[in-house]
Amino acid sequence: MLKQNIPIYNVSSVNEGYSDEFDIKKLNYGHDRYEKTNHPHRHDHYTLILLCEGTTRQFIDFKEYEAKNAALLYMRPGQVHYEVDPGNAQMYLITFKGDFLFSYSADNHWEQQFRSNLLSLKSNELARILPFVTLIEEEYRLFKQNKAVIAQLLLAMLEKTESYVSSHMHITGRKRYSTLMRQFIALVEQDFLVHTKVADYASKLFISAGHLNDVVKEMMGTNAKTVIDERRVLEAKRLLFWTQLPIREVGWKIGFEDPAYFTRFFKKHTGKLPANFQRDLQKKIHH
Repeated sequence: MLKQNIPIYNVSSVNEGYSDEFDIKKLNYGHDRYEKTNHPHRHDHYTLILLCEGTTRQFIDFKEYEAKNAALLYMRPGQVHYEVDPGNAQMYLITFKGDFLFSYSADNHWEQQFRSNLLSLKSNELARILPFVTLIEEEYRLFKQNKAVIAQLLLAMLEKTESYVSSHMHITGRKRYSTLMRQFIALVEQDFLVHTKVADYASKLFISAGHLNDVVKEMMGTNAKTVIDERRVLEAKRLLFWTQLPIREVGWKIGFEDPAYFTRFFKKHTGKLPANFQRDLQKKIHH
């Protein structure tokens, strides 16, 4: 039901570029919306927005992000998104399928950056990223011949931006634990409706629950239980907004047999009752 209610756009439908694997374009001051719609939707690809000047506001998974001056905005496949206000912004829009990079990357630790959605940059950090973007733009003119070069340049750029993510969030050990972290996230995405305990995932990864918590803490600055709970909350938000299911059935779909327990769980993580969240969000979107 969820997939039927949330439109999914691919790279070519969003960008009208040369390829359905990768696209890059520069958006200048006073641009119209870079997508064909101002309604919430999902992507089947990764999106990286590099803001160089000005301000832009983006709605990503039920939270509004305002980026100013210099920033990176990250979106991973499946996230609910729409552009609230294109603003007077100068920015680069890079979109790509995961398979485009998976073939050229040994451990794919670049994916971890996309667990966050906004990173403000210092001016000197922006200056160090822009040469990568310029090179990618030049190679993109002949995409088919330069596909491997573009992939390697994009990986190098993500290597650079990863260092900024790590330093801004004061997180170390990203590469060391990237494979384990990626496996944990993939398991959560696959099993969060069934398994809700850290021990369930630790067992599948053949490690202790304590070690899994240590890895998640070092990689994300939070604990494994929070990652699991946040994924359940996100699914509840999507169901509340995109479907006409009664609140008790929403709770049941994410594993709560007791409606009152679901309500307490949802309020603990969002600060709102499910009914209030549903009303306030729909009012905001329609407005």
